Amino acid sequence: MQQRYALELQQHISQGAEQDQANGAIVRKAMRQDKIKAQGRKGNIALDVDRPVLPATSFEYLKADLLTQKFDERVLQKPEYHFLDVERGESLEQDTVIMASYPRSGNTLLRAYLEKIMGLTSGSDCDITKKLNKDLMLMGLAGEGLVDKRVWVVKTHYPERYGKTKFYAERIILLVRNPLDCITSLFNMVCTGSHNRSIHDLDFDRFPDQWDEFIEQEISIWKDFHDFWMSSGKFPIHIIRYEDIVHSPEMTLSSLAKFILNNEDISSTKIEHYIRLAVKEASPQIYNPVKGR
Repeated sequence: MQQRYALELQQHISQGAEQDQANGAIVRKAMRQDKIKAQGRKGNIALDVDRPVLPATSFEYLKADLLTQKFDERVLQKPEYHFLDVERGESLEQDTVIMASYPRSGNTLLRAYLEKIMGLTSGSDCDITKKLNKDLMLMGLAGEGLVDKRVWVVKTHYPERYGKTKFYAERIILLVRNPLDCITSLFNMVCTGSHNRSIHDLDFDRFPDQWDEFIEQEISIWKDFHDFWMSSGKFPIHIIRYEDIVHSPEMTLSSLAKFILNNEDISSTKIEHYIRLAVKEASPQIYNPVKGR
């Protein structure tokens, strides 16, 4: 991965980026017009693909509505899903928040939770032509493949892998999971070619060499991935653990909502109420894991 970092750094610097000498982080200031429309790499069709039709809302209205304290808890239900409205002009206040995670660290679960409590679809920098990515859109993540201003939070696995679309962002959510669990889950996904199926436990004994080689490779990549994002010192970063989402969802989501909304106090607000409604139900699942195939 170090060679990949060096090549990426050279590319960014050739395009006007600078390197922070203190920690090596890449610093790139974007003009407003750069942020409005994503720059797709060759062959990207994310802006043209058919996807669910959802109502649009303005960034200012969404944020103000989530932070309002004027509502009746007895009648307020979970919010409807929306895209952000870019047709009437982009908000100067709207930033983009990266959700960075090593694969199989729980980003789909966290995205599903965020969409449920915010009523806003999340995006990603994936190649929507790939089966596993398109499956996520068909399973309910309507913003899969989008990085433009229709979405606020954008998932990426960079630099573990390249996204299909380059985009600018101002803040970072770093989602972390126990490497033993996420590497095992990734091995299952690679072996089955699906999000929701896994190999049988006995298969780890049948193919020990392949499993050992995979672990040795991926544990180094897992470390390099997190070192990369932890060294991005110029950008505000919020670290969240998958295990905390599972075992303490209300506290974990409340802390994350404060970071995304850039507001230290969400007490008695709509989004606090939405979080309470969400955690009373079973955790959202975009796909259901199936064992032994």
